[in-house]
Amino acid sequence: MKTLIMKTLKVSYFRIALVAMLFLAVTVVPAAADLEASASRELPASVARGEQFQVTVNVADYGSAGQVLEKIPSGFTYLGSSLQDEAVSVNGSKISFLLMGETGFSYTLEAPASSGTYIFEGLLRDINKNVVYLANSSISVKSSSGGSSGGSSSGGGGSSPEPQSNVEIKELSNQFVSNGNRVRFAFPQEVTCVIYIDFDAKRTLGKTTTIVEMLKGKSDLVSEMPSGEIYRHLNIWIGSGGVAGPENIENGVIGFKVEKAWMEEKGIDAASINLLHYTEDAWEKLETLKVSEDDEYVYFEAKTSAFSPFAISAETAEETSNMEILPEESESADSEDGPASAVEDAPESEAQDDEPSGLPGFGSMLAAGIICTAYCVLRRKE
Repeated sequence: MKTLIMKTLKVSYFRIALVAMLFLAVTVVPAAADLEASASRELPASVARGEQFQVTVNVADYGSAGQVLEKIPSGFTYLGSSLQDEAVSVNGSKISFLLMGETGFSYTLEAPASSGTYIFEGLLRDINKNVVYLANSSISVKSSSGGSSGGSSSGGGGSSPEPQSNVEIKELSNQFVSNGNRVRFAFPQEVTCVIYIDFDAKRTLGKTTTIVEMLKGKSDLVSEMPSGEIYRHLNIWIGSGGVAGPENIENGVIGFKVEKAWMEEKGIDAASINLLHYTEDAWEKLETLKVSEDDEYVYFEAKTSAFSPFAISAETAEETSNMEILPEESESADSEDGPASAVEDAPESEAQDDEPSGLPGFGSMLAAGIICTAYCVLRRKE
């Protein structure tokens, strides 16, 4: 009798717990249901025929999930977006973007070959299936302004702010840039000293054009000369509108070559060669390594996080003698207690930052998991 009472009490406790968890599941829901969703669109006022450009959509208060449906004008070509490919569905001129908490996204289009004014339409559907219409946007497609030839208008850009009177020669390369892939822009004609450019894409940019310009002198876009013995001044432009920044690409590498005859004439060895990058009104020395050589050239690779004006430079004997040499013990101590320990500590802090406590609907999913577990236990007890 006592055993039967104890079993009855245990079953009652489990049922009480199950009711409490059901209450939690019902009450732990996104709090944005009472707010009115909003959405807006940003795009250039005008683009050239065949030019690639970005459209940005900003959204808010749509709940834990939503959908943006964009209707692009006839003749425009969809190339990719900042969202995962699985979240995008294309059906002719209609493009569906599924959202799970994002406050905005962008997508890339290629303008048509016909000039004119075109209208964009779209809507946002929130978690409760309420519809908010985006204001119509217009864009003008105009004839190319000239100054570029070949395939320069494709791939979002191909244009350069450098005065063409200062450009000795240039070479273009086209590639499709998709999220999660390593991309190589090769320059097989080798009319400049740049042979290839590699990077890992953090988002889909679509068909993209890269231009390497070898200049006659210092770029008109920089305010001061770089240091050292200068071999070549360069510009490298990827896409349009500064898309090749740290937010979109990573692990960038530039492969280039330097003539042995020039190095012998100047009395320069390979260890003194560096690629310099102009950023934030100053020249930055990039990590540069020799990778190979042949009878005519020495080949190098340099790591970079962005693209704009560059210079290939060699450190002079005077500059090398003025460099501060750190004691070996400082380097050893730094490696034992400094950067190494920071790297070891990093995963723990990253793990804390990645906790899903702020994910919309996470509480509901957690409560549902607990309920399923309790139900299974209850069935076993009964």
